[in-house]
Formats: sequence, structure tokens, C-alpha cells
Amino acid sequence: MSVGSWILILALLFVQWPTVIAQGDGSNLADDRRPALYTGDFGNCMENSTITISRFDAAYYADNMTVLFHIDGKTSLVNDNLMSKAIIHLDGESRFSILFNPCNANLPSLCPARSGVNITAAHIIPVSQADVSEIPAIAFAIPDFEGRADLRIFSNSTNRQVACVTAIITNGKTFSHPKIISSVLGGFAFIVFISSFVAACSTFVTGDGIIGSRSLYAHSLSVYMVFSCFHSIFFTGALSIDFPSVLISFWSNFAWSAGLIKAESMQDSLDRITRKSAPSIDAMDPSGQALDLERELYSLSKRHFQFGVHQKEGLPVPGGYLGFPATLAQLDITATNAFMTAFLWFLVLLVSLVVVVGGLKLILGACTAAGLGKDRVKVFRDNWLAFLKSILCRTVLIAFFPMMLLATFQFTLKVPGPQAIAAIVFMTILIGVSTGIAHAYVNILRGGRLKSERESRVISLERKFGFVPWCKISRQGSNAADQKPSPTLIPWWKLSIEKNQERDIHDEETLVHQFGWLSARFRRRRWWFFGPWFLYEFIRALFYGGGQSNPRAQILGLLALEIIALGVSASASPFQSVRLNALIYVFGIMKISTLAIIAALMLNTGTNRIVVTVLGIVIIVFQGVTVLAVIIFGAVNVYTTYFVLAPLESRIKPESCIPVREKYLKHIQTRSVDIDPPPKVETEPVVPSFSVTDVRRYPKIDDEYDDQRGPLFSGSSQRATMSDDPTTPRANAPSGVRLPRRTWSPSQSWTNEGMSSIPHLASSRTDWPILNPPPASINNSFRKETPLGQAQNLQSLETDVHTFPQKF
Repeated sequence: MSVGSWILILALLFVQWPTVIAQGDGSNLADDRRPALYTGDFGNCMENSTITISRFDAAYYADNMTVLFHIDGKTSLVNDNLMSKAIIHLDGESRFSILFNPCNANLPSLCPARSGVNITAAHIIPVSQADVSEIPAIAFAIPDFEGRADLRIFSNSTNRQVACVTAIITNGKTFSHPKIISSVLGGFAFIVFISSFVAACSTFVTGDGIIGSRSLYAHSLSVYMVFSCFHSIFFTGALSIDFPSVLISFWSNFAWSAGLIKAESMQDSLDRITRKSAPSIDAMDPSGQALDLERELYSLSKRHFQFGVHQKEGLPVPGGYLGFPATLAQLDITATNAFMTAFLWFLVLLVSLVVVVGGLKLILGACTAAGLGKDRVKVFRDNWLAFLKSILCRTVLIAFFPMMLLATFQFTLKVPGPQAIAAIVFMTILIGVSTGIAHAYVNILRGGRLKSERESRVISLERKFGFVPWCKISRQGSNAADQKPSPTLIPWWKLSIEKNQERDIHDEETLVHQFGWLSARFRRRRWWFFGPWFLYEFIRALFYGGGQSNPRAQILGLLALEIIALGVSASASPFQSVRLNALIYVFGIMKISTLAIIAALMLNTGTNRIVVTVLGIVIIVFQGVTVLAVIIFGAVNVYTTYFVLAPLESRIKPESCIPVREKYLKHIQTRSVDIDPPPKVETEPVVPSFSVTDVRRYPKIDDEYDDQRGPLFSGSSQRATMSDDPTTPRANAPSGVRLPRRTWSPSQSWTNEGMSSIPHLASSRTDWPILNPPPASINNSFRKETPLGQAQNLQSLETDVHTFPQKF
């Protein structure tokens, strides 16, 4: 096997973004340009190695189709011939494997290997397109491409492995940008903290003193919720499964929120505490003289920079992504140092807050003495010690989940020194928070009688928007619950206090001072929710930190816990702020979705790594959307803080937001009272129907003769007499026969004068002849046989039919 062949294979592990292949036009390329694929950090993959590798670099340049390779090291072997094997893993599969003799590969420092002689090998090999055709195209484009190169060295004399080194292969694209993303997220968290702090210190709009400030503070975005989002994302990496590398890189952007910030001096000190020190590797020979390289390689010195470094002792083998140690390895922090690192930064944070709050008090005092902003933060100046206590207690609450998790994780490592410290911190924080919660309950419920009432919950299935399956929880006995078919009942109990003995935690200044750090953001009727909330956080921490040896119980238990927590929190809507209640839904959906995908990966261990990477990107989308929602709420929070801090008589900008401000201030007052809206009135289902709203009589033809016919009748009295007298023809008329409504009187004749009384007839013709009345038989025949006569028969019930012929 030639030198070019084995170096080519070894270089195939190094791949990056595709670049244009050189066309041979003589154009110059930058010496320090980034290769398409190259090795990153490397480490030993066996203990008690007799060959120590201090440099392991390989790179593939797609622009000019060359492979560059460089190894440095030293050995304790006296004089031994070696055999080497190079293995390249891409996408979780072994793609290349080659066994070669260093003597045939032009590596004189390994032929034979001798103690006191530094091992060095550096080559640059041109390759063809066919040589790199086995490299998958996805290796050049996907971020955090999973590739690994292993170099194993065997002794010919003993036929045993004497050295093993492995390095990751990367294309330079990654989701890990802690310097940028962590700085942005840290600045955002600081802005949220300032906004909440200013809202808590203000005395405007809703009232004076601490009571009015609490109402404003309750509607600001919680710093605790912001860090809870960051913690939930980062500590997903504490689950015990083989993660895709994209997730490990993405989570590294949130490590700062848990106090896992690398400082070299701190890590060195912790290594000494744990009796583990980082390896000291010297690439020079014992005499300290520099190595003489081949003349033809000297011109490549600028280009041949070092891509990766040797990982310190205690970190997992490069290319492994199993469990929390792999997540910590991305930060270059060993698992044994994780708890101590977070704890030390936690102490630094507490001391910094004391200094900042004390300094702020002095600065505001100086400004007040100078007459600047005398009443702007009066509450803070009068109660700065209470604010300091609340800030420190609130900081402990924020650190509660990560400290419990890391302490529990430290117990599983069984390292004596850090384990003892973790036990002390664990008990101190747990007892302190539990005591504060119990003290709050005792003081608020003092003198009252706690009552427990059975109030079962009904779970019913329905559809949102007509097609989205949804689960609705309602109280048993409510109209909404009774109307659902086949409901599921869950036992539930309602805790309450007798109203005349209850102390309102939000209206007593003493209680706000003492327990505002626990209850200030909760509704009046949900002030007690901080107890169940931190019980949930404690159980989560135990699952994450203590379930390392049983991933199935860890992941499925957490999934069940998150589903229950989302249901209870959504049903209670504990926070006074609508935004915080909305975040409960956002966080719950994100956690459940993430755990469901991870559970699927755990139950299907043979899933292709490319599919695993795609699912990892889906998780990144869920978690990224959650972070985006928090940032949007934070931006809204900053502007609403401006709403409430501006004096009422001032005009805010833009002026179009003035109605919005008034509506928001009214909303704060309404939410602070915490009164249920009036029950929704159940409406009857709409069925086809009609109703008579108006009756109107339209004029008839006969109405035109009212003025002329008036004397013919004596009004209603005459009609009543006629109908009541049984001797009249009207009374003897057959049933269903309507007599003529208007008739001529017996004394009236068919003359021109008589007809002139009818206006339209008189106007149309004035020469009517004098007519004799027609015979009765003709008249009766006409009435019966013509349609007009039939209609008159149906209408006539008011005049006498027997007198009708006489009127003619």
C-alpha cells in the first residue's frame, strides 16, 4: 500500500462545505483557508497507551483536490515494529477501513518505534474525483456532521494494540455559537430583570406603596420563566440516550443559564480537588530541540495550522454523544466538575447581586439628595433591604432546578469530594426552600380553617377548529361537562379557607414583604400554587439527575410528569398575567413534544443516524420557536412597562397607543381583583319559526264608500241587533254564507243621482238610465253561478240576503 493510498483514506474523514474545484488556471489560494472536511478535537480511545499522540490533523481541500495529514507524538517502546489500522465512520457507519505498515507508508519515525524519538508524519497528497466519490454529499452541507476517524496501532512483537486515537470529522458548520447566542440571550435576560425590577419599585398608576407595585410587577415577564425556558432546553441533554450531534451543539448555547461556564483556572482547581489533572503532552523530544521537517513541506507551514486539540482527561471519547457527559464535553467540562462549576458560579451571582443592589441604593440616595428623580423609585429606597432579600430568594428559586439536578447527578458519579459538597448543598437548598414555602402557608392560613371539598373533574374529547383533537377539563356538574357524551371522571378536591378568616396575601403589606418572592405573580385564588409548582420542579430534577442508569424509566416518567403538569397548570391558570399563563402552554407543548421524539428514538435504537439527525433538527425547531415566543413576550413586556411607568398625565409615543395603554391599565386592575367573568348564558338551539310583530289592515274597495254609506246603517248597534234577532234573515242565513257587505237601501233607485254617489262611477259616466230591479231568480242565479257571486256568498255575513232583491 502506497503512502498516498492510506493518507487518502485517513483524510476522507475530513469533510466540509462544498467549494469549487481548482481548474488549473494557476490562481492562488489562501494558505489559511478552511478545508472542506477536517478533523477536530481528538483523544485516546484506550487506557495505558504506550504511544502518546499530541497532534492528529487531517484535512480534505475540495478546491484543489488535495489531502493534508499531520501526526505528532512520542512513545515508550524501546524498539518495535508496528502495524496501523485506519477506520473512518460517517453517519454512524464504518465507511472505510485499511491496515497498513508504516514502513511502507514512508513514516520512518514509526519504522521502528523507539523511545526518545519523536513520532512525526506530515504529507500532502493530490487526489482525483474518483477517490472521494464515496463521501456522501450531505457531509459537506449538514451542520454538525457526524464523522469520526480512528487510528489504531498494533505491536508486531506482541500482536496487541499499543495505541488508539480518535478524532471527530467536521465540515465547520455548526449550531454551536455560544459567544454570540449566549451573549444575546444573556442580554435579553438582563433586560427582563431590569424591567421586572423597575415595575416592582414603581408607585405609579395603580396606587402607592408596595401593594400597588406588586400588581404591576405581577404583569411583567418573569425572569424565573425566562430561565426556566433555558433550563428546560439545556437539561434535555441530561437524558441518557445517544443524541444526534446537532442537539449537543444547539444546547451548548444555553449552558450559561445553568452556571456551566468554562474558566480554565476554575477547571484546573477542580481537577486537583477531584484528583484528576489534565494530561500534559509535549510534542517536542526530551532534548527540547525542534523537529526538522522535509524541505518540500516548509512552504506549507502557514496553511498547515492545527485543527483540533487533545481532549483533557475525564471527557468522553470524541464522536460519542451518549448522555449528559457528552453534553458537558461540548463545553469542555468533565462530568465530575459539573456540579462544582455551577455551584461556584451560583455563589458568584449571589455576591454580585448583593453588591449591585447595595450600590444602587447608594446611587439613588445620592440622586435623591441632589433632587433628581425624588419619587421615581420611592418604594425601593424605603424598602431596599426587603427588595434585596426578595431578589436573593428569587435567585435561589431560579437556581433550584439546576442545582437539584446537578447535585443528584453528582451522587451517581461517586466521587468522594464533590459528592460530599453536593449533599450539603442539596440539603441546604431543599430545606431552605421547603421551609420558606411552609412558613408562607402557616402565616397566610393563621387563624383560618382549611376545608377540603370533593370536586371531580370531567375530561371530555372535542375538536378545535373542527378538526384538531382536543381534551377539555371541566368541573363535574357544570353545563359544559353534562353535555359531553361518555365523559371521564378524575377525582379532585378543592381546598379553601373560610372567607371571614382568610388573610389576603396580596392586600397585606407585611405578607407581600415576607412572601412576595413566592406568591407575587400568582392570582388571589391561586396564591398557594407555588407549593405544587416547586414540588413539580423537584421531581423533574430527580428524574433528570438520578435516572442516568435507567433511561427508559427516566424518559417515560418525565413524559408522564409533563403531561400531568400541563393539564393541572392549564386548568388552574395560576398566574395573574395572561402572558405567563400563555407561556405555560408553550413550555408544556415544547417539553412534551421533545420527550415524545426522544422516547421514540430510545425505543428504536437501530434508527439510521441521518434520520436521527433530522429528528434532532425537528426538536431544535420546537425549542427555537419556544425561545422566540419568550423573546416576543419580553419585547411586549418592555413596552408595557413603559406604559405603566409613564405618569398618567404624560402622553406616550406613539399617540395611537394611548387607548391601548388605558385598556391595559384597566386590564391590570381587573385581573388584580380576580373575579370570575359572568357565566355564559346558554342559548336555545335555533329552529325554523316565525313570529307576528305587526298587523296592518290594507284598504278594500268597499272602504271607498264609507262616507256615502254612513246613513244607511246605524253603526255597530244596528249590526248587533240584526245578528241577535232570531227573526231577521241574517240570523236565519245558512252557515258559511257571507252576505253582501254593502247594499242599497229600499228607498234608493237606480238613477243617475243614486249612481253619482259612487265617485269613480260618477266620474266615468253620468247618463245612467233608469233601471228596474232585476227579478230575484236572475239575481240569485247570477250570485250562484258566477265567480263574483260565489265570492260574495263567502263574504256575506253582515246584511240580509232576503232583502237583497228588494233593493234593486
